[in-house]
Amino acid sequence: MGWLHVMADIQFGGYISPWKVIPLLVVVLIWARLMTWADKDAHAAHLPRIAFNVSFLAGLILAFFLFLYLPGFLFGVIALLVIFGTEVGVYLYMRSKVVGLKDLKKQFNAWLKSFGSKKEKKAEAGKLQIFRDGKPEPVPEAESLDRPAYDTMQQALADPIFKKADQVDLVPENGALAVRYVVDGFTYSGTPIDRQLGADAIAYIKYAAKLNIDERRKPQTGSIRTNFDGTKHELKVQTAGTTAGEYARILIDPKKRFDYTIDKLGLTEAQLKTLKDSINENTGVVILSTPKSQGLTSLSYAVIKAHDVVLQFIQSVERFSEEELEGVTLNKLAPAATGAEEFKMVDWVISQEPNVMLVDKVEDPKTAAAIIEAAKGGKRIYVEMRANSAFEALDQWRRLVGDNHLAVEALKLIVNGRVLRKLCMACKVAYAPEPAALKKLNMNPEKVTQLFQARTQPIMDPKGRPVPCEFCNDLRYKGRTGVFEFLVVDDEIRQAVEAGKPLTQPFRKQRGRYLQEEAFALVEKGDTSVQEVLRILKGSPEAQGGGNAEAAAPRRPAPARK
Repeated sequence: MGWLHVMADIQFGGYISPWKVIPLLVVVLIWARLMTWADKDAHAAHLPRIAFNVSFLAGLILAFFLFLYLPGFLFGVIALLVIFGTEVGVYLYMRSKVVGLKDLKKQFNAWLKSFGSKKEKKAEAGKLQIFRDGKPEPVPEAESLDRPAYDTMQQALADPIFKKADQVDLVPENGALAVRYVVDGFTYSGTPIDRQLGADAIAYIKYAAKLNIDERRKPQTGSIRTNFDGTKHELKVQTAGTTAGEYARILIDPKKRFDYTIDKLGLTEAQLKTLKDSINENTGVVILSTPKSQGLTSLSYAVIKAHDVVLQFIQSVERFSEEELEGVTLNKLAPAATGAEEFKMVDWVISQEPNVMLVDKVEDPKTAAAIIEAAKGGKRIYVEMRANSAFEALDQWRRLVGDNHLAVEALKLIVNGRVLRKLCMACKVAYAPEPAALKKLNMNPEKVTQLFQARTQPIMDPKGRPVPCEFCNDLRYKGRTGVFEFLVVDDEIRQAVEAGKPLTQPFRKQRGRYLQEEAFALVEKGDTSVQEVLRILKGSPEAQGGGNAEAAAPRRPAPARK
């Protein structure tokens, strides 16, 4: 009966502490949630989904086993966290190598928003929800006469917004309504719409923007609040009549179009330092230049915002004002203003003694002379120009002023830029360029053994069916960056300009790099393609090596990734 005495001394219960189970459950639940997310994310980012799923599951089983069998609760928790952290770190490292990690911040913010207590009624997935007077606009019934116009509006706008377009143009041509949308500075064509249905869709858009539906000739402007897949957007609607019919332009989130700072433009470290030093100097003339539709406004606004708008008095003279900058006094000039009107406006603004000034276009020599005189007096004045290179901008400025010495006397810096698309890191295709072509592009064939291009074939699943790339929405490119050419106007540059001598030697002496060299450096890094660089340099003197660059592209379409 001795065993009965032993059993009597045993205290039942208390073998498992609930306080020790809680951290285990928390980590396991987080682990399981991340495994679910990684499963979907790996597919979109073209990572080995099955391999990661197996490794995640194996790591979880191993961690759970060690937690149970290692002596001491603390050692078990440490093992659990170490294995969990290792798996997360490996996955993020592999993902960063393929598509980067910048988009994860947006995913995380969207996840946090999903916990909001007050949720708006969402539209059908993939549909644009419209608000009028703060309330969701009811969707027309299937039998409603407005339903065809509503459906056509969705056809025209939903896909561009899904693909992150910032502009959609509905243009009547060839008996139909053409749909064009801009993503990362590049224009894509959507599916054309029947002319009558297109006119009805524009009328529906005007109704949503509270515009006069019956007025089809005079320009009108309005705005629409929308919700698309849980993300709010503001649409700025501009309509006008043409000889072919009514035209509409829809700007998506216009207030975010120029939301750039100088450190997000794509400047190299050396260029960023040069620009910051120039901003701190805060005197003289700086010319900011690009060809048309190549990011001049974004460049100018980013530079202006780099100044202290609180401590400095900043004014601008603009013919085409894209955005009213906080802390900057805008002076609007008519687009068709004469040279005399331009001079009068600029001279008046200078008389207000601003510390910093931006002029978006200078056509009159008297205006240029007034700007130079103000800059010599200690003002910083930025002048916008349309030019293909910093050297072309200098030549335009020199001819406008009419005197070489005066043109460069107060000139400090010339910036010329382009905006190019970045290859989709998930679906870009590698190829081996010809060594001779690499040498012509100033690339070392011994170091550069492969370049990348946008895929020319669809991605195929194991059964041979085409599937879209979810990371770039099948556009082959994702994101954009600027590429720039800097010409610092130092004493040697001034002497060369005044003497009419070539600028190559003094430019190289200041370690200057031409725009084409900067652009192909991005190609070498794998950020963009030869074809994209040729596109943005087309028509530019910097594209003289275009034929050589074309030779660096693959001669045959590269196979699609699987």
